[in-house]
Amino acid sequence: MKDFFPGYSRKSEAEIKNIWQNGIILFDTNVLLNLYRYSKSTRETIVNLIGKFKDQIWLPHQAALEYNKNRYEVIADQEKTYKEFTEKIIQIQKDLQTTSKPPFLSEKVHSELNEVFEKVNSEVEDSITKYCDYLKEDPIYKDLGSLFENRITEAFEEKELSKIYEEGEERFKNKVPPGYEDEKNKSGNRKYGDLVLWKQVMAKAKELGKPVLLVTDERKTDWWWKIKDGRNMGPRHELVAEIRKEANVDFHMYSSERFLSYGQTFLEEQINEKALKEIQAMKKAEMEHIRMLKRRQEREKERNLAIHDQLSFIRHRYETLSERLKEIEQQQEDLMIDAQDNMEVQEYIHNLSIHKAELEQEMEHLREQLINHDRIEFDRSDKDIRRRKVLDYEKFLEYKKRRKE
Repeated sequence: MKDFFPGYSRKSEAEIKNIWQNGIILFDTNVLLNLYRYSKSTRETIVNLIGKFKDQIWLPHQAALEYNKNRYEVIADQEKTYKEFTEKIIQIQKDLQTTSKPPFLSEKVHSELNEVFEKVNSEVEDSITKYCDYLKEDPIYKDLGSLFENRITEAFEEKELSKIYEEGEERFKNKVPPGYEDEKNKSGNRKYGDLVLWKQVMAKAKELGKPVLLVTDERKTDWWWKIKDGRNMGPRHELVAEIRKEANVDFHMYSSERFLSYGQTFLEEQINEKALKEIQAMKKAEMEHIRMLKRRQEREKERNLAIHDQLSFIRHRYETLSERLKEIEQQQEDLMIDAQDNMEVQEYIHNLSIHKAELEQEMEHLREQLINHDRIEFDRSDKDIRRRKVLDYEKFLEYKKRRKE
C-alpha cells in the first residue's frame, strides 16, 4: 500500500538515514535569512554543519535569488529591532529612576541598576553597529557564497517560467501545493515563487537521481502535512507523490532546528542544545507573533462588521428621512394655495417647516458620518443642495406674492 500512497506514510528511521547518506540537501530562502536573526554562536553552528555536507548541498536558484533580494531588508529589520529594544530599556530605566512614584528604590539599588542598564545598552549598541556594518561588508553573505560556490541550481528560462506561472494558476485554484497560501499576500508572479523553487528541486533530483532533503523554515500548510491536533507529520503527501512521479526519488523536509539536531546526531556529534533552544525560542516567538496578527485581523474583521451594520442603519435612516422630506415638501406645496386666508393652515405649514429643518439637520449629521467612513456617494451633491435651497426660496417668494394679492 505504501508504494501506491507514499506521501501518507511517515518515514522510517532507515528511510531517513538513507536520505542523509545518499541524498542531496537543499535549502529554502528563509533558512539563510534567519541566520541574520540568530546569535553569532548559533549562526556559526548552523553554517559549520552545512559545510560538513558540502558534497551534498544545493541551493535552488529561486532561493538564492530571493536571498539576494531580501537580505538587506532583514539586516535593516534587525537593526530596527535592536533600536526599539534600546528605547524600551531607556524608558524602563527612567521609570525606575523616578522618585515621585513607586517603586521607591534605594540609592544602592539605583546605582546597581544603572550599571546593568549601561552594560545592556553597550551590548545592544554593539549589535546595532554590527548590523550597520553588515550593509557594507556582510560576513554571512561571504560564508554562504563560499558554501554554495558552484552549488546553485540552474535558472529557468523566461519561456519555462511562463509555463510554470500558467500551471501555477490552475494549481492554486485547486489548492495543489506548494505556494497557494502566498496568493493571499503576494501579487503578480511573485506568488509563484515557492512553485518555481519546487520545480527547481525536482529538476535537480531528476538530474542526479538522488533522494531529496529540503530544509525550510516555512510554516504554512501548503508545505507541511499537519493533522487536526496540530502535530506535524512531514511534507504534504502531494509533494512526496509528485517528486516520486517526476524524478522517481524519495523526499523529506526538515526545519532548521530538526536539521541541526538530526544532522549532528547523524554525524555522531554532541547536539548543541544552546543553539537548538535559541532556534526553538525564535520559532515560538514567530508563531506567537503570527497568532497575535491573526487575532488582530479577527478583531479588525469584527470591527468592520460592526461598522458595516452601523452604516447599513445610517443609510436606511438617511433614505427614510429623504423620503419624508419629499413628502413634507409636497405637502407644503399642496397647502400653499389654501393658506392665504387660513391662519390654521399657515400655522401648520410653519410647523412643517420646523419639522423639515429638524429632519434636514439630522440628515446632515448622518451625511457627515457617512462621509467620514467614505462608504457612500450621496444622491445629492452640494450643487443639488444649493439648487433645492434656491427652489425653496423661490416658493417662499411666490407664497408672499400670493398673500399680498
